[in-house]
Amino acid sequence: MSQGSFSQGVGEWIGAAEVYDANGRFAGIGRDTRSVKADDQAGRVTVEVEFDGPFSLSGVYTIADHGSHRTYEGPLNIGYAEALGDGLVAAHNYWPDLGLSQRFFLMVLPDGTRQLSLALLSRGDRLQWAVVGEYQRQVDPSDPVPPPVAEMDAQVLRDDPTAGRGELLLLRPGRWSGQLHRLDAKYTPTGADDYAEAVAAKDGSWEVELSGADYSSGLSFPLLSDGWTAWTPEGDLMGSGSLSGGRGFSGQLHLLSGGLRVWRREVVSRDGSMKAVLHIWYRGEQRLGAAYGALAFEPA
Repeated sequence: MSQGSFSQGVGEWIGAAEVYDANGRFAGIGRDTRSVKADDQAGRVTVEVEFDGPFSLSGVYTIADHGSHRTYEGPLNIGYAEALGDGLVAAHNYWPDLGLSQRFFLMVLPDGTRQLSLALLSRGDRLQWAVVGEYQRQVDPSDPVPPPVAEMDAQVLRDDPTAGRGELLLLRPGRWSGQLHRLDAKYTPTGADDYAEAVAAKDGSWEVELSGADYSSGLSFPLLSDGWTAWTPEGDLMGSGSLSGGRGFSGQLHLLSGGLRVWRREVVSRDGSMKAVLHIWYRGEQRLGAAYGALAFEPA
């Protein structure tokens, strides 16, 4: 299995998260500060959280590092996370104070100073909140505090699927490109390859062309969207997913020719220049592998 570490996560992380309700409507900004401190040489860190937004969380929890995975030992947060690489975790956890379960991924971008994350919080199988996070690292207390994020009025933006940006950042004419790291079924690294997604507007829909790094290389498919969700008609790659402000995506696509499906989760940076992607491939319930990385955007 991949052997991630805490090295890129220790420090003060300051930022803001865009919070969306179960229907994908913008609910407000969550002001978020997380302090991550190494406790000892036994592979534990303490995380202190202050989150104030459409819902609030405050408290402390401990994470134990077991190499291939991590356990969240409470009291604020309990669960299990797989360390897919240095700077990437995918977790299933639970917030007792909220009574909500969470599916979560977080990636430290290559510059080491920013994190992007997507959290899906549910009670049972019913989604309650989708949280699109972006955070700046403050290693030294004397470092300048990141500038505050501009206010976003939930009442004004509630019925705007772009959350005031005027476009869906994930669906813009242009090209996403970079390297994706590949993992096998046991999450053992198997190398990295160039990867690209070309997006073109076409007759009220988008045409997406994929190349490199995973099972869907060389495929192109049409994608339809109402701004809140995206889906494909019939084709080689078919499925649907949810959009959060045009910045976050989570959904399942099926590659019928191989009997495969992929759970795609993606988050775009607030300025639209980068996106963090995590694609996990399955046959039925059997995991086959994954690909992850940070992609840069070049407009058409």
